[in-house]
Amino acid sequence: MPSPRKALLDAMGKTLQGITKQAGFLTDAGVGWTLEPGPGDQDTEAVLTAVIEKQQRATDQAKVNTHRLTTVSVMAKVPADTEKYQEALDDLISDIEAALDNSATARNYPPSHQVPVYVGMEPLLPEKAGAGWVGVLMTYQSHIPKK
Repeated sequence: MPSPRKALLDAMGKTLQGITKQAGFLTDAGVGWTLEPGPGDQDTEAVLTAVIEKQQRATDQAKVNTHRLTTVSVMAKVPADTEKYQEALDDLISDIEAALDNSATARNYPPSHQVPVYVGMEPLLPEKAGAGWVGVLMTYQSHIPKK
């Protein structure tokens, strides 16, 4: 049986992999899903990953002894023309929010896990103009069981 953190990342991965134009999204970010991004990923069309950032005491008093509030960062990168960075960024953010806010994807999560809740977003723009991509770091939180 996987750890609660692994189960959370697996469920988020199953959800985020569905982000494709064929499925009605604005980008194909889901095709780049990986839990282990590497240096070669800079040359791929899209990269999408999720990383456990921290855990802390549950904020729901009823879950203090059984769950931990877990913060997850979702990082994504998609190709973008220099003139359309903002449009590509907006599309990417919209796709991730739509996928993770979709009540139909709640079935991807174990019953003991809270569906992740949006916390914030930061754009990730290339340092070098004309790099051909735009990215985002989005933060979500979920109450997951201790064991």
